[in-house]
Amino acid sequence: MKVRAVVVNWNGGDGNLACLGSLLKAGMQASDIHFVDNGSVDGSVAKCADAFPGIVVDVTGENLGFAAAANRGIRAALQAGADAVWLMNNDATVEIGCLSALTEAVIHAPKCGLYGPRIYANQSADKLWCCGVTLGSGPNLGTLRGHGQAGRGRYETDENVAALTGCGLLILRSVFERVGVLDEAFFVYVEDAEFCSRARKAGFVPRYIAKAVMEHAGAGSTGGGYGRARKYLTAHGTVLYLKRHGTLRQWLCWALLDVLAWPLVFVLALLRGRTGGAWGKLCGTLCALRGQAVNRRILGKRS
Repeated sequence: MKVRAVVVNWNGGDGNLACLGSLLKAGMQASDIHFVDNGSVDGSVAKCADAFPGIVVDVTGENLGFAAAANRGIRAALQAGADAVWLMNNDATVEIGCLSALTEAVIHAPKCGLYGPRIYANQSADKLWCCGVTLGSGPNLGTLRGHGQAGRGRYETDENVAALTGCGLLILRSVFERVGVLDEAFFVYVEDAEFCSRARKAGFVPRYIAKAVMEHAGAGSTGGGYGRARKYLTAHGTVLYLKRHGTLRQWLCWALLDVLAWPLVFVLALLRGRTGGAWGKLCGTLCALRGQAVNRRILGKRS
């Protein structure tokens, strides 16, 4: 199986070097790695090109968002003859056996089409980040299974899941041929859940692979936590997802927990001195409900 990786960068700094280095150690050839830069200004493109001269570099010249940049890499990988595309966050590293475990899973469950690894937030501390995603009707559209929990004794067998995060996601060519690429209306966040839902409707089944191990710092581009940019983008993406795939139950729970409860959320945020996240969530929700694209200026607002 010919696998080509796609790494999207936006001012990722030296984290890119660790990511790319781990891909090579896992068995990738430099010429099979598509490094798509989203208008970085930190010199990271030159550093990566110098350190890994064989990688395929695509400089967009501006921040197109993760989905649009990833699609450039995906299309290039498919055009180069890839049987599968491996999406990779630039702040993540993979274990040596990660790729081989994913490709072996394709042999055992070829009809699934999408395969995701066991992701640690801190492997040395046995702290998980994600072992597949559940899609429900709670305050968050998607829940990262195992997030923040100890890994020992949890999620140690392969299984089908509702969705997979785009970090370390291996996607067969047949999936793209059936459902298309990522939806570029999602600037960043939730595009992976939307893609998995589209794939499920087409007959594919996202599958979690326990022996494929990697580590991911998380939310490197938008500041993470309860920052304004992250809350804006996740709120915007959630509404877009509901418009495309939402059930009546999901819409009702969203209206109750995200809309009607927002004043309470704001008061709590005010008491904690972090109102930026609450305002970001409201703005993202309203923009998506109005059919407006992401306001890219929000990316500069981390607090």
